[in-house]
Amino acid sequence: MNAAPGAGARVVVALDIGGTTLSGGLVTEDGAVLYEAGRPAVRDGGRDPGLHGTVALARQLTVKAGDMGAAVVGIGAGFPEYVSGAGALTSRDVISWDEQPAGLLAPLVPGRPVVVESDVRCGALAEARTGSGRGLGSFLYVSVGTGLSGAFVQDGRVWTGQRGEALGLGTWPVRGGPAPDLEAYASGAGIAARYSAVTGSAVTGARAVVARAQAGDAAAFDVLSTAGGALGTALAWAVALLDPAAIVVGGGLGAAGGLFDVSIRTAYAAHAGRRGRPPVRRAELGARSGLVGAALAAWEHPADALDTHRVA
Repeated sequence: MNAAPGAGARVVVALDIGGTTLSGGLVTEDGAVLYEAGRPAVRDGGRDPGLHGTVALARQLTVKAGDMGAAVVGIGAGFPEYVSGAGALTSRDVISWDEQPAGLLAPLVPGRPVVVESDVRCGALAEARTGSGRGLGSFLYVSVGTGLSGAFVQDGRVWTGQRGEALGLGTWPVRGGPAPDLEAYASGAGIAARYSAVTGSAVTGARAVVARAQAGDAAAFDVLSTAGGALGTALAWAVALLDPAAIVVGGGLGAAGGLFDVSIRTAYAAHAGRRGRPPVRRAELGARSGLVGAALAAWEHPADALDTHRVA
């Protein structure tokens, strides 16, 4: 009898929790994804209320690992919220949680680490180790999916800030725009909301706006191009402050290319000003950055702290 694929492997149950989709996988120490699964985030009018979907997905993955003959050594989970240095969620901006995820997930892997991080810092970690930020002394990672956030990496370490809140790029204001901040203006959810408001035609996500722009819809084209322009301008401001070696743009929308990407780069070039400005790179891992980074956060957790549940 042939061994099952992944038999004998050591894996982390990795969770990339988003406002639209809950994604998960079984990931080895070198970042190889042996298995992936997912489910919608929205249920009963909320985004994963009570984290029931998150726990169910993690349980599904632990069972799958057993079926494959793989050993689960821990859980790594990235959330689209502010996360403290102790691995605790400190905001409810996206996910409808009422108990800390580490406590809910720990019973699935007794005696093994449960590492909780922000999704953008997970993405930055993955790109630093195995993606477009590999070998760079510093870079700014920006994730554009349902939401929008950023993280700064220097010498391979992701900067968390004093309160774990060094990721709020999406809270920057947009001057003269119809939305209060960059996330409401240029994230996937913001793009969909702006298009719906302008046209009266309800769409549920940025993918629909992208498809309509590609089909010649002038309103969709304008919403996407102005969203990219606002983000590109913000990146020029961030470069003026941080002077990183590069900018890496990821997330489902950020890594997709097309009009949005072109608009980002055009506005960035126009506002960055000085010669030799840091290049803008697309995330090498694409939409998988968050998933792989969640796994790496668990793999890099201190080996002598297996009975704790904190960020590595």
